[in-house]
Amino acid sequence: MIAGTRLAAAVLLFTVTPRSAPGLACLLFAAAASASFVAPRPAPTLARTVLAAATLLLLAFPRPAQACSRPYQSQFDLFDRATRVAEVRVEQTPGRREAGMARLRVLRTLKGSARATLAGEETNTSCHVGYRTGRRAVVFLGPRGETLAYHERPASDPQVLALRAFVAAEDPDARVRVLVDAIAAGPAALKDEAAWYLANRPELLARIDLPARERLLAAAEPRDQPLLVVLARLELDFPAPPPSHYRHYYAELAALLRPRDELDDLGVEALAGQVERGREGYDPQRIRAMDRCERQTGHMLSPVLRYGHGSSAHFWTELARSCRTGEPAKH
Repeated sequence: MIAGTRLAAAVLLFTVTPRSAPGLACLLFAAAASASFVAPRPAPTLARTVLAAATLLLLAFPRPAQACSRPYQSQFDLFDRATRVAEVRVEQTPGRREAGMARLRVLRTLKGSARATLAGEETNTSCHVGYRTGRRAVVFLGPRGETLAYHERPASDPQVLALRAFVAAEDPDARVRVLVDAIAAGPAALKDEAAWYLANRPELLARIDLPARERLLAAAEPRDQPLLVVLARLELDFPAPPPSHYRHYYAELAALLRPRDELDDLGVEALAGQVERGREGYDPQRIRAMDRCERQTGHMLSPVLRYGHGSSAHFWTELARSCRTGEPAKH
């Protein structure tokens, strides 16, 4: 029973982070299956509950951009990473569940040289993209045409409009304004994507002025959301989400980062030492030290929303190196 319960708890932690629905469903199915094998009665109740959640995820979510398990990236992260970004209409695909290149008619170029058409790679693996002929979408491509993400969205979609504004931003201050606008006025999905991106970037957080801080505070809702981490890294108070059976992933991290302590008085080398010498896995002192190191360095060394709930010993060593050198960690 204990093993099944621990596994279910691990699965619930995944459900509060923005990830693809099919990936979550696979985790949930695996958890249900494991619970039924490793736990005596009443494990079937747990299994049925988790299976039901998986089924709801598969039915409730639209066709995903990524069907395999990958670290979550907002559209703003994807824009930074991609070689080419464009609004397209899918003209031809390799065929259902077939590998090959999809032909994409470009409607608007967002990144990269302007072209009339692009070729986006489709796979027949678990990372099948799901290109569909005739559909309008935003596509993010790597240097060889590999599809980093594919989002079917109309031209008037708030996420598309926010991405266009992000593209037009000519300097960091302009980017901050776009992200704050998205958080303050956008629908929940856009709000969370913009807050996720902003929470991970100390160099942009440092540019948020008093009026923008007031807008972010006003946008905070009593729910678990990436905006709580943004407010905590700005040393602002934030509303606590209501009690829940699920872990409050963002609220827990925000509460960890918000308080000031003796780490604020340490230099980079001392902070790197704190990051290097800590407990395996989850260690609040290590996490706070890495956050303070990023603040002093002035840019992202690793997404706080990744290391903020613990990491392997090997990766903590890599984070300590990044703290000392100022170079981003290798994932």
